Amino acid sequence: MKLYNKVCLITGSSKGIGSSIAKAFAAEGAKVVITYNTNKKEGIKLSKELGTGIAYKLNVIKKKNIQSVFKDVFKKFGKIDVLVNNAGTNKTNDFDKLSEKDWDIVVDVNLKGVFLCSQEVLKYMPNGGRIINIGSLSGEYGGPRTPSYAAAKAGVMSLTHCLARFVGRKKICVNCISPGVIENEFTAKTMSKDVRKKAKSLLLLPKFGNVKDINGLAVFLASKESNYITAQTLSVNGGAWVR
Repeated sequence: MKLYNKVCLITGSSKGIGSSIAKAFAAEGAKVVITYNTNKKEGIKLSKELGTGIAYKLNVIKKKNIQSVFKDVFKKFGKIDVLVNNAGTNKTNDFDKLSEKDWDIVVDVNLKGVFLCSQEVLKYMPNGGRIINIGSLSGEYGGPRTPSYAAAKAGVMSLTHCLARFVGRKKICVNCISPGVIENEFTAKTMSKDVRKKAKSLLLLPKFGNVKDINGLAVFLASKESNYITAQTLSVNGGAWVR
């Protein structure tokens, strides 16, 4: 039980990677706080499955909403040991066709949301806590049809390092997990056959990932086993070679 009695708040955890990490944390004894923005039914259902029955509506770009949720979690549990900044969104388009509105939405949710939630959690996180940010291969590779997403995720990696410097003396470790292409509904809808073929050609392991492929690293980074690891971006991408 690597996370026994740890209070772990995961943004955007009603489905996808966030949901998978939540289940993995709960299996290791954590008290998992589920948050959702639009998927209320799924969020409440998952929270009941994990035994807490606690799920909050959380819009990560609304500061007052963040303050209210984090404060309430602290009142219930007395601490927040682990924050996973997972909530994200994407708007795919060619660079010259991407609207300013779509740019702002993606950058706000994926980057500003990490900043706001991380800033707020420091009020309630004890020494030795953990902040885990979810980056993306897109932030390392540069898109190509996701300029706003790629820029935001590159920013998350830099913010990870910056925050780790700030909280190091409190022994709070801040790291970033950078997934490669994860097989899900979104990739099925947005990736053409040609793009899928090209993406697989970049991989040493010729297959796309599964949400569960993130779990082991997430548990490790949330646990005391990673006490001397901070300010790092760790890739889970099948060996994609993009540098």
